[in-house]
Amino acid sequence: MNKIAMTMMAALLPAVLSGVALAQSYPTKPVRLVVPFPPGGGVDATGRVLGQKLTSIWRQQVILDNRSGAGTTIGTEIAARAAADGYTLLLTNNALAISAGLYPKLGYDTGRDLMPVTEVLRQPFVLVVPASGPHKTLKDLIAEAKVKPGALALANTGIGSGPHLAGVLLSSMAGAQFNHIPYKGGGPAIQDLVGNRVHALITTALAAMPHVQGGRLRALGVTSGKRSPALPALPTLAEGGVPGYDVSTWYMLLAPAGTPKAVVAAVHEATVTGLRQPDAVKILASEGAEMVLGTPAEAAGLLKGELARWSKTIREANVRPEG
Repeated sequence: MNKIAMTMMAALLPAVLSGVALAQSYPTKPVRLVVPFPPGGGVDATGRVLGQKLTSIWRQQVILDNRSGAGTTIGTEIAARAAADGYTLLLTNNALAISAGLYPKLGYDTGRDLMPVTEVLRQPFVLVVPASGPHKTLKDLIAEAKVKPGALALANTGIGSGPHLAGVLLSSMAGAQFNHIPYKGGGPAIQDLVGNRVHALITTALAAMPHVQGGRLRALGVTSGKRSPALPALPTLAEGGVPGYDVSTWYMLLAPAGTPKAVVAAVHEATVTGLRQPDAVKILASEGAEMVLGTPAEAAGLLKGELARWSKTIREANVRPEG
């Protein structure tokens, strides 16, 4: 080994040892888990399960901090601007990638200021229509939308929401023009769909399937690229006539950029250990979710691809945030 290499190793060694020591002692105080959603939703519920598991593993309290508002950007900015020491984490969903393309001015740069720890779980949306309506399959729906551009109302849960952009992408890939109708949440949208005041809706399985099972709605398919383990009988929209279509909600755990890699590894290990416990799997699977718990590199690849995809979709469809 030459002198230059030995000098470089000597310079790096203290940092490496410091990172190892930090990971071995981490955490030594409570950890804040920022959730940029109000209490009661899916991300919040997942955060509470994760917080309980991490608290048990670390023997340090993990405090859930709900910071909702401005399309999740308020809570996200809090996490992005926090000290990069592992004591502030962020649990969010694909709104993280959507917001980056939807809002022209943010107080943070998603790709630069946050570093993924793991994709926690993934779940598809479901495309549903009134059970009493004429559309038996996705091909039926698309065929009419092509014949009558803009005549079919495709409801969603708000401009810029995951279901809205899933519908925008469906229109683009199917070559069919729908009239995208935003609602303030899934409840009112489902009520209007059941009442035949709109023609179709993309929403969560948790919201849609009780109405499907009750005979009020018909499910045409799931939006994911492969069939959902929770709904194996439902075809994907790709199988139903839109090849390549693949949209899912994902939940991701992140840390401020610059957090030591050893700490990120420690958070990842504890998260995987905690959420693979049978009781956690049972709770999260009850919402139709598929556990992922991949590596930080895999989560970073997902986020990079989603940032590019939704920015392009939003730009080409000229989607503008409400207000």
